[in-house]
Amino acid sequence: MVALVAQDCYEARKPAVLDGFVSRYPETPAYSSLERLLEHHRPDFAIVCVPNKYHVPVIKHLEAARVPCLKEKPIAGTVEEFLLLCSLKTKIGVTFQRRWQPRYKHFSQLLAEIGRPLSVRATIVGHYDPPKDGWRVRHNVGTFDDLGVHMLDVLVWLFGRPSSVFAHCLGDGQSSGRDRESHILMKWEKSELIGHLYVSEVALEKDEGLIVRGALGSLHLKGEEIILYDRGGRQTLQMSFQSSKQDVIVSMCQEFGDYISGKEHGYSTSISQVESTFLTTEAINSSFASHAAEKVAQSLRNGHQNGHKNGSENGIQNSYGNGYPNSASDTLDKERNRSNTTKSNSHSSEPHAIINGVSAKLSPQVNTAPTVFQLNNGCEMPGLGLGTRKPKRPNETYEAVKKALEVGYRHIDTAFRYNNEDQVGKAVRDSGLLRQAVWVTTKVDNSWHHRVAESVQISLARMGLKYIDLLLMHWPSPVDPDDTKKALPNWDFTMTWQDMQNEVQAGRVRAIGVSNFGIRNLRKLMSHPLCTTIPAVNQLELHPYCPSTRLVTFCREYGIHCIAYSPLAFGLPKLHDNPVLADICTRTGKTVQQVLIRWGLQRGTSVIPKSVSPERIAANFASLAWELTPEDHARICAIQGRCRVYPDDWLPARVFWEEDD
Repeated sequence: MVALVAQDCYEARKPAVLDGFVSRYPETPAYSSLERLLEHHRPDFAIVCVPNKYHVPVIKHLEAARVPCLKEKPIAGTVEEFLLLCSLKTKIGVTFQRRWQPRYKHFSQLLAEIGRPLSVRATIVGHYDPPKDGWRVRHNVGTFDDLGVHMLDVLVWLFGRPSSVFAHCLGDGQSSGRDRESHILMKWEKSELIGHLYVSEVALEKDEGLIVRGALGSLHLKGEEIILYDRGGRQTLQMSFQSSKQDVIVSMCQEFGDYISGKEHGYSTSISQVESTFLTTEAINSSFASHAAEKVAQSLRNGHQNGHKNGSENGIQNSYGNGYPNSASDTLDKERNRSNTTKSNSHSSEPHAIINGVSAKLSPQVNTAPTVFQLNNGCEMPGLGLGTRKPKRPNETYEAVKKALEVGYRHIDTAFRYNNEDQVGKAVRDSGLLRQAVWVTTKVDNSWHHRVAESVQISLARMGLKYIDLLLMHWPSPVDPDDTKKALPNWDFTMTWQDMQNEVQAGRVRAIGVSNFGIRNLRKLMSHPLCTTIPAVNQLELHPYCPSTRLVTFCREYGIHCIAYSPLAFGLPKLHDNPVLADICTRTGKTVQQVLIRWGLQRGTSVIPKSVSPERIAANFASLAWELTPEDHARICAIQGRCRVYPDDWLPARVFWEEDD
């Protein structure tokens, strides 16, 4: 070991960590920051064992210094994070240590003795109570993510990627929602193998094992012992192992050293080699949320070039591989593929711009309107979404969302108040897409301001999802549930925001924002000492008759991204008849709806037009494949007349003011 660093993310514990290490290993240098260490040393590689959310920043820092990394689990927190890691120019491995344990190595070699595998049963359990202030509870890391993923990696290593999974987990009744016990069924379609994985932290005693039944016998791993039985149940072989954890780690590190030095061409758990484990993990987590069987995605590669050709050491370009379906328009297919390409690394040639105070990806063809916006907390949100307000018939929302996802939408907007979250969730689950591929927004209703946690739990249960991508405060107007015309006594929206901040900390929500907030309410929220999170988003009615230019500019200055609801201004027929729009539609051959969507995108705002017509849904999405000229965009900006589809006269307090126009 060259040196140790207690990185900044452990700020509160850093002195204790460093002091403890120095007292045990006085001959090994210890540093308080990664920068200090790299000033004095050039390590052959680094072992990254920081809290999960700091994996990527630390690895990117090491990549800049050209230092390869062995990282602890999880493989990645999201699909985007996995693809980013695969795209980096330094070699990365994952410390799934069981692949180097002698018992598992011998077990893999003996599998041939039992013929074709028919079933597998895996167990990894213990008995312990994580401390309430420990990282598992604070970061909502359940026993599957903490313990079960190790045995899952063994199963994927031995038998390949399963085709489907069905998972169920049990917690302890605490509000954290951590799973403490999990049962996971797996099926491998091609080999007709079935499997069961049992994970628990509430077992009576520690146990770890595998039982594989094959056509010619069965193979058992029980603790440190392997036993082979023939078809008649007679024992034909017994082996025992004694290996130290230190020996396993040394072996794992030596092989990684050979890999990064070029002595070996591959590494068993390089980041790209554990793609199957990652995708299976994602499917299991989806099944936990949906309580239904989930297919395991086949690949994230989807036509990617060899990683070394694009400068990556890890074998996959950082591009979405979400299996977009065929479209009637070849042009739209090409544009969609371009627009869903993510930034691979700091050397990427993909164009970016700073729009609304945040970094926004630009499509190679459409140089003025990004299709993905990076919010102020780092999350990336698709710029074009589907609105789902006011469904008029049963199942209407489900059919609309299902069609939108088939066409290529990856952003769905709903709300507690719309009473259709169940249809949105079902359509997302039925789409066959990875959960991380679809951005889901919902909102806290006015009568639920004082019950945010309960509102979120209900929304998640309705949708059958494990988390919400974006949670918005629907209106800055808490109302009495018993009389929605009256303001909620002794309550203020800054209190609601504090509760929404807690939902992010609990891991149930990725980003929080507001809706229908004017400048004065934004100032009030951001100036409150307990409202420490700047809203990631302000969702507003935005169209040429309601551009709210001052408000959009204010949001831009504070890094708040604006989403345009009602961007087509239905209910305002005079706008659709405007001669400027009519002229542009005639010259471009586009619909009024497509022109208004382009106008919103090219302002640097996201847009979420609603439609239930399959043809209109597809036509609106095709807006991504063309652009307004700067002259036409300016002409639309100059349209006179001001009117709202949704005023504030139904609320107990005013929320819109002239200063926002």
